[in-house]
Amino acid sequence: MSEELMSVAFGLQTIAYELRRTARKSVRIQVHPNATVRVIAPLELTEDEVAKAVKQKAAWILKQLRFFEQFRPLTPPRQFRSGETHRYLGRQYRLKLMKGEKSIRMMAGFIEISLPDPIPETVAAVLDGWYRQRAEIYFQRILTEVMPRFESYGWTVPEIKLRKMPTRWGSCTSAGVIYLNPDLIKASGSSIEYVIIHELCHLAHRLHNQKFYELLGRILPDWQRRKQNLERMMV
Repeated sequence: MSEELMSVAFGLQTIAYELRRTARKSVRIQVHPNATVRVIAPLELTEDEVAKAVKQKAAWILKQLRFFEQFRPLTPPRQFRSGETHRYLGRQYRLKLMKGEKSIRMMAGFIEISLPDPIPETVAAVLDGWYRQRAEIYFQRILTEVMPRFESYGWTVPEIKLRKMPTRWGSCTSAGVIYLNPDLIKASGSSIEYVIIHELCHLAHRLHNQKFYELLGRILPDWQRRKQNLERMMV
């Protein structure tokens, strides 16, 4: 059985699904606990006809996805106290809070934050600002490094902007601006590269259709492994 990665828009949400074609008479839609949506369709059905069938069941699909989401392990709420672990570029660092002039640095497995009054709210704000500063520099560096892979398109280097997004790591506008979640700086370098290349591929193909995934596969053959690592690490 051949398998394609497709997606449809439903309101403000996008439903991604794996499309399999078999010698059957009707469309079957499965939603799995790992948030994978699989559509098994007759061989003769066109992609548009399959997409129409998915849209008709979109409300049910999203309901199932929300149901399974409640069972996923979540990172406990952060307390922003000494000894608590926080990620940076895929590695765990412990917070070390001290009283003194405002400063923040990485030192031997620690993120050391010095503040006149290191209460959790202030520590959280300082750490968030530090992450954003690091993200701006690192994301731009990765973008510059991967752009030669798209040389045949003749693109200029797109603009990167940071935006907090509750359920997404990145997005690409029709104007060619790439938005990245600053929290992505907590993921590994290889995962960050995957997200940036993913969004660059959207400059060529707006939808998650077969052409999009063919391009992504040519540019980054191991993209699925990187995506899985990102999802596993950043839950």
